[in-house]
Amino acid sequence: MKHFASGLLVTLLLSLPAFSAGTDDLSKAKAQVAFVYKRLAGVPASAADIDTWGAGLVAAADKATYLTDVVAKAATDVDSFYSVTVLNFAQIEGSEDRALGDGPGVLTDLTATIIGMIRDDKDYRGILSEDVLYVPTGATYAPGNNTAYETLFTNVKNGAPLASALTATTQTGATGLTVQAGIFTLRGFGSVYYDAGTNRAPFRFTMMNYICRDLEDLSDVSRADIYVRRDVDRAPGGDATKYRTECVGCHAGMDPLASAFSYFDFVPPANNNAQAAITIAAAPVPKTNQNNDVFPGGAVVTSDAWLNLWLEGTNAALGWDATKKSGNGVKSFGEMLASSKMFPECMAKRVYKTVCLKEGTSTADKAAIAKLAADFSATYNMKDLFKDAAVDCGSKIGG
Repeated sequence: MKHFASGLLVTLLLSLPAFSAGTDDLSKAKAQVAFVYKRLAGVPASAADIDTWGAGLVAAADKATYLTDVVAKAATDVDSFYSVTVLNFAQIEGSEDRALGDGPGVLTDLTATIIGMIRDDKDYRGILSEDVLYVPTGATYAPGNNTAYETLFTNVKNGAPLASALTATTQTGATGLTVQAGIFTLRGFGSVYYDAGTNRAPFRFTMMNYICRDLEDLSDVSRADIYVRRDVDRAPGGDATKYRTECVGCHAGMDPLASAFSYFDFVPPANNNAQAAITIAAAPVPKTNQNNDVFPGGAVVTSDAWLNLWLEGTNAALGWDATKKSGNGVKSFGEMLASSKMFPECMAKRVYKTVCLKEGTSTADKAAIAKLAADFSATYNMKDLFKDAAVDCGSKIGG
């Protein structure tokens, strides 16, 4: 299922009750309730429900409250809200491609835990740091394979419920790891981001998923480059200016933060019979300091200590918590990100895109996202954020 395709929006709009400027309030109300329900539930509401809710909306003194408490609640109470809408929201985090293909996707401990935390109204800041895990009910968690989740999702595709088939537990005692830090210590994350490279990938994609900024957006050449690693050429192509005006912009801030992931690895099995799981070493894994002959005078990663140089410079506008400037490991790193101003704003932007099928670039959309982020930051309840986004966009139909 392709994310946010324009064709999907056309299909959605064609499925709504038709109305024009001269249509009465009931037709407009039916269009609004139909939009809110379908964008949350992932399936259309019944004609009878649209009639009932439409009449209720017309009669309601506070229409936004009616849409939220009646229509949006009904939509988030059905399983397809989780098996379609929330799963689509979650799956982008399990792929470096940042998009789904045309298939139904894959359920993992990563996506299941996102779904579970939303289902249970958990403080969503914990997705980046808490000792939390959701497993298929009745199954034993296996850190070396994804079999239990694949089995559950096969059942879901055959009509079984998803949300009610997930059980909340802790990572302690299940993963076999010495650290429990939200998605960072789940197999669905590690199998994608810890399996190769220099362990900068988990940093980059976490910023994309939870701060809504890629490295180019974060580039700041004014930061000191004393933490830039040895594998970064200081004169790429023989041009030292290129390093100073381009490369250092990303690496100066990224490298001291990406050190949080320096103990992690995920080694694919040597044969089809072996299993692969996340491992956590007691020191930086070799790949973190590979290619050290490119610039031998560069920084060497010696621990999982991290430092945020972006509290100053152009990225200070992202709203970092000044009390969380440094730390050790991924748990404190996740707490730092979740305490930033951009965390709720990014969640609002992603949910808005999922529910409203908009990139959020217009002035009106940006204002709506800012309001959604402000409301979300009061509770960090993602289910409410989904409801609020659908109601905001649905309320504007026929306006």
